Amino acid sequence: MGSAEAELNNLALNLKKVEEKFLQWTGDCLKTSLLEGKQIHENVLLDRREKLQQLEESINRNQIQSDRNLEELRQRAEEVSNLEQELRELQISAQQLTERRTQSQKHLEETQCCLEKQQKDIATKEQSTSYKIQQCTKGTKYFEERLGLAFKKVDEENLQFVFKYIDPKDEEKPFVFTVAITAQKKYSVKNCMPEVQGLEDMVHQLNTTNNFSKFVRSMRKSFKKTVKTPNNTNPS
Repeated sequence: MGSAEAELNNLALNLKKVEEKFLQWTGDCLKTSLLEGKQIHENVLLDRREKLQQLEESINRNQIQSDRNLEELRQRAEEVSNLEQELRELQISAQQLTERRTQSQKHLEETQCCLEKQQKDIATKEQSTSYKIQQCTKGTKYFEERLGLAFKKVDEENLQFVFKYIDPKDEEKPFVFTVAITAQKKYSVKNCMPEVQGLEDMVHQLNTTNNFSKFVRSMRKSFKKTVKTPNNTNPS
């Protein structure tokens, strides 16, 4: 009886030792396992942090590059807008230059037409004036020889007549008048010395009949009337 109880006590003691050993072993393993798990977890967290930091840096770089790209796009868009504005202004300037050129060409053509018309008018006037002067000088041989008449062409529109042999006291005394052609292609008389009566009527008669020879004779008779002499023997 005493022996069995001793064996039971011994068995209980051995079991307790085994239990303590088991608890010690399981505690060390668990602690080691927990430490290893903690280390693995920390390593994973560190790796994740590094990757997260790399990702953030990559995102920041991408954001900076994106901002740069956006700024370049904005600048290019502004340049394009400025170029479009310059193009519009150039198109407006080109249109204005075209309109001015058209107006200048039109003005030049109108001026050329006006000049051509003026040249034709001048040519016609010169022809008419030349014809009238020719009519004035036609048949003057008779007057030069018989009536002491001399004349000279002052310019294209004026012809001066000089009579002599009118004043018996001074046969060389000149009696002068100038015939001009007006813009209306009419005869006019100026610089008449001495003055004679009825000059306006004689000029009117000349423009009506165009009989210049008769007008010259009438002028000579009018000059003779200005000479006060009892006997006038000069030819008429």
